[in-house]
Amino acid sequence: MRNAKTIKTAMSVIAMLSAGSAIATPQVTVSFTNNTTEVATYQSGSSRNELTTYSNASPKPSNVESGGTRSYIVSATGSSPITYAMVTYKSGGKSCQFTTSYLMNSTPGGVRTPKWNKNAVASGGARCDISITTVNYSNHDWSVNLIMR
Repeated sequence: MRNAKTIKTAMSVIAMLSAGSAIATPQVTVSFTNNTTEVATYQSGSSRNELTTYSNASPKPSNVESGGTRSYIVSATGSSPITYAMVTYKSGGKSCQFTTSYLMNSTPGGVRTPKWNKNAVASGGARCDISITTVNYSNHDWSVNLIMR
């Protein structure tokens, strides 16, 4: 009887630890490069996604001098299956809104596969490039480069 109770307790602990690691969300390392001739001003978010990105970033996104680069890490909170970063920079009349996200997809057969996305929206004559530069397949952390021209 005592062994059965010990086994049940051990199984419960293992299940809780496994569940904790299964719902851990990856983080994204963001590197923004300003290749314009003016300061790129970080635009504090007006959307929920931009506000959440800012609150989950360390260090906080900030303005970037011409030719400069800034990096920060965005970590999701809670047990969401989605991690994302959405930031907007303006330089003169140019503007770039960058978005990157991670989602654990499930196929009809129940196979779970990770998916990383990226998108950049330019306005005012800006050129906005985003590329996923690294992916850690063991914990699903990833890195992106954002370039504004």
